[in-house]
Amino acid sequence: MAALFAVASGSALAQEPNPFYVGASQAFARESNFFRVEEGQPATRDTVSTTSLLAGLDQPIGRHRLFADAALRAVRHDNSKQLDHTGGSVLAGLDWSAIDVLSGRVSLNVDRTLARYGSDFGFIDASQRVLQTSKEFVFRGQYGLVSLLTAEAGFVRRELDFSVQSGNQFEQDTFSAGLKYRPAGALTLGVAVRHTQGSYPFAQLSTTVTGADDFKRDDLDLLAIWTATGASTVTARLSYTNEKHEGLPVRDVSGATGAVAWNFRPTAKLNLTADYIRDTGAESSFNAGAAGGVTPIVNSSPLSTTWQLRGDYDVTAKVQVQAMARHFKRELLNTVGDSGEDTLLETRLGVTWSPLRSLQVGCSLSREKRETSTALSTAYSANVTRCLAQFKTQ
Repeated sequence: MAALFAVASGSALAQEPNPFYVGASQAFARESNFFRVEEGQPATRDTVSTTSLLAGLDQPIGRHRLFADAALRAVRHDNSKQLDHTGGSVLAGLDWSAIDVLSGRVSLNVDRTLARYGSDFGFIDASQRVLQTSKEFVFRGQYGLVSLLTAEAGFVRRELDFSVQSGNQFEQDTFSAGLKYRPAGALTLGVAVRHTQGSYPFAQLSTTVTGADDFKRDDLDLLAIWTATGASTVTARLSYTNEKHEGLPVRDVSGATGAVAWNFRPTAKLNLTADYIRDTGAESSFNAGAAGGVTPIVNSSPLSTTWQLRGDYDVTAKVQVQAMARHFKRELLNTVGDSGEDTLLETRLGVTWSPLRSLQVGCSLSREKRETSTALSTAYSANVTRCLAQFKTQ
């Protein structure tokens, strides 16, 4: 009897999913205008190889869940070998729950990669390798899991750093508190306040002076989550924002900001997501990347507006087609009061094939085109072809 129990127990343990994974990927990208030079100027074509080692875990621990995803990347360039580098990313955190009515998340996200080049991004020296490091620490907690009314509080620390001095470098701390009310099963309403303190340590204060531009920001947020049907969910935030800068008052913002996301799944094979974000440049950089997994566009403009549409279609159980279109508009200004705006249109079409659960291969084509009517920015266009093969033990 004991032997039978041991065998049964061993079989049950053997069937438990492995919380860990390891893997590797190899990607090649061909770019027609790697340094995003102005239209009409000689453009540098380059082929970029990215070899990555992957690891992660998803481990329930009682009421909690520990998760992590990490990647170590070796990036090599065919023509611009001076930009070869090693980068990587780590996302790790804990979903926690206690005494039935308390829950939340604590997480850390760090990513190190090559900065975007181009005159409007601030890096134009092709011989200089500039690495960009973004960090985001998040703590959120809520009280009232089963009640109609939920109290929430949070703290977010964000940093954007470069291997050389840059006016886009910044850091900020945000504290928030709010209430959410669920009058019906399909609708959740909320109100919150946020206070942010931050700084651009290397801002261009004048044509000859560089120094710290400290700022404070206060937001009053109105929130809504509406699950219209099982296939449609809308999440919205409308905020009154008041941001004041000590070093560069021209960056002050006072008025409405916000974001709307609509996820629609009309069939089991098709998944669509539409995003609208209107916020300061710093907030848009982090939010755009989080929303779609696309490369965030770092900028320090007073206000930016992003429209984004993403779609995934399962052609078969193993073949999926992805499409994305993003319209990104920035308000621009300089220290002497000149102003203007530019617009970036980015599109991408890709296909992936998963012959095995642990194996995925795919290719994509994307195009960027920036248009501007001001000397504060430059117009450019670029085409990127990318192919990837990835293996993960699952």
